Amino acid sequence: MKTPDWFKKPRHYLFLKIFAWFWVTVIATITTLVFLSKLTSNVGNDELRGPMLKNLQYTAKSIERIVAKHGKSTQEVISHPRLSKHKLLYLNGEVHGVEMLSEPISKDIDLSLLNFTKRMSPQIIFTDEYQAYGPVKIDVPEGIFFLYEIDEKRKKPFFVGLWLMPTWLKIIIAVIASLMLSFFFSRNLIAPINSLKETANKLAHGDLTARADISNSRQDELGVLGRDFNTMATQLEQLISAQKRLLADISHELRSPLTRLKMATGLAQMQAEDAQQAYLERIEKEANQLDKMIADVLQVSRLEAKSQTLSLSTQSIQVIIDHVLNDVRFEANQCNKHLSVEGKIEKEVPCDETLIASALENVLRNAIKYATQHIHLILSESDAIYITICDDGKGVDEANLERLCEPFFRQEHARDRNTGGTGLGLAIAKNAISAHDGTLILENQEQGGLCVKIRLPIKS
Repeated sequence: MKTPDWFKKPRHYLFLKIFAWFWVTVIATITTLVFLSKLTSNVGNDELRGPMLKNLQYTAKSIERIVAKHGKSTQEVISHPRLSKHKLLYLNGEVHGVEMLSEPISKDIDLSLLNFTKRMSPQIIFTDEYQAYGPVKIDVPEGIFFLYEIDEKRKKPFFVGLWLMPTWLKIIIAVIASLMLSFFFSRNLIAPINSLKETANKLAHGDLTARADISNSRQDELGVLGRDFNTMATQLEQLISAQKRLLADISHELRSPLTRLKMATGLAQMQAEDAQQAYLERIEKEANQLDKMIADVLQVSRLEAKSQTLSLSTQSIQVIIDHVLNDVRFEANQCNKHLSVEGKIEKEVPCDETLIASALENVLRNAIKYATQHIHLILSESDAIYITICDDGKGVDEANLERLCEPFFRQEHARDRNTGGTGLGLAIAKNAISAHDGTLILENQEQGGLCVKIRLPIKS
């Protein structure tokens, strides 16, 4: 019969670890209780019943009968071998604390521990030194005594010490031991899960270099899952990096033949007849459009790869916005749409003017394109610079909000330029803002339309 893998390598299986930790906790709790029970001197009792009670009662009646019939002293009677051959008898007087023993005992045995039981019904009394059975009342001419049978050889049973400990102390010890061991176990169990959660969140937000912190020495299911997750993240990073590199390389290579095409078109226009000029102008227009698209692709690629060199200089954001608005207002008027501006920004911050202007222009042109009649620009500053651009269009499906800033993503299924554009404007805008450690967030308005919220940190 083949031996199961979990039996050969128990450290590789999480369910065995949980099983082991449970029993370690139980054993540690019991061990702690036993250890503490040994450190304290405990006296406890339990009700005496059955044959032991009947034998003790019989002994008491025998002592009363012999003392009354033969007139002997009580001490002589309890010391007689017939009664004390196999047991040690102890009498404790009700008055003046008179004590009698059937035979001498060790000085280390403290019989005064039995005093608290004289008014109780017959009990088994547990102490660290002996066990006692009693009391049973005896009425003899010398007075009233309480009879106990002492067993010196029987120590307190192993688990009786636990039973005799106060309930509150047992609960405290069990709770503390369980909490301590459970804390270390839960940390050992949850640590890789938290690492996987944080890493997955970073990957979801575009940090492709994030990896789960999983020790190579961990061989259980969580360790295997963590390493497989890291392998997947590495392959994902390589694939996306290769895709971006391929896109950038193709775009770069297209610029040379495109430049030659534009030169050839210009030469052809110089020599062409009037009937052919319209076609050549159309070729030139499409070539220019293609050139701009390639430039946008290269810019997105550089921004995503963080290889774009920022030309930082302290600039007034308001001045940059005003320059952009000069062109955008004209375009809005051409489309019979109204652009309103609310607020003003006084701060000057270090930034790349060209990138910030490109980002704002792309967002505003996008708002003009999809607005019904009105575009609202809100400017404010506090702990940071806030720029909000809203339109009164039909908005965007919630499922597509996050994807709007992906290169070449368009909400409309149609691929023509009139409905979808190239899908690069918002991608350039978001990456340009991110390059300045800012954020760009898209939100739908309750009354309809899309809002783009830009936050730029104020840096000295």
